[in-house]
Amino acid sequence: MNFAASDFEYYERTIRIMYQNYYWKRIVICGAALIIIMAYSGIFQDNLFLNILLMLLIVGLGVYLFLEKQKFSEVYQAFLEENQPEVQIHKIQEEEYSYNVVDDDEKVRINKKGVRNLPSNSKQYTLMVGFSKAFFSREPLQIVYYDMLDLTYEESFRLKRNGYNSMPRFLRRFTLSNLKASAGNAFSFIFGNIFLLFILFRLLRYLWSFLKMFF
Repeated sequence: MNFAASDFEYYERTIRIMYQNYYWKRIVICGAALIIIMAYSGIFQDNLFLNILLMLLIVGLGVYLFLEKQKFSEVYQAFLEENQPEVQIHKIQEEEYSYNVVDDDEKVRINKKGVRNLPSNSKQYTLMVGFSKAFFSREPLQIVYYDMLDLTYEESFRLKRNGYNSMPRFLRRFTLSNLKASAGNAFSFIFGNIFLLFILFRLLRYLWSFLKMFF
């Protein structure tokens, strides 16, 4: 099975754009948060020490994301080498919000949102490209070969597809199983989300102050 090299060469531009967009989206969010905090600090002169600390953290996060964005070639080459000389064919299980690579020692969950299924030159296999379901992942990009005919469904998702579910769809994202799938490392999930929630709280408070000033 010597088709991985041609697949990776053919789809490199497509996957590069996906990879860069993933990081640009997060960099833009950091930039917007930074502008809001800077504007609030300049106008209201309130909580300056805390705001300076938050701005430094956000700048640091933005720099980290930018540096990670530059690593595409290195990351891409590592996935190619994993499939050389023998292509690794994985078993995929579909859940409501993720595709799970179930044949690895550590289960990898790929977020359904934004995932691409790219036809391989082998015709039998498909190249799935997406990003880790976990909120905090050391390497978010995921590239796996699989056989669509071998795709299986997680039991509860199979029942939901057949209409055996009483929970409204908009509430399913908050089920324990979906939250656990998004958690990744528990330590990173807890402390990372405390930081993000704190930033979000401050931003909402600052935006509310702007609204009160104009209205």
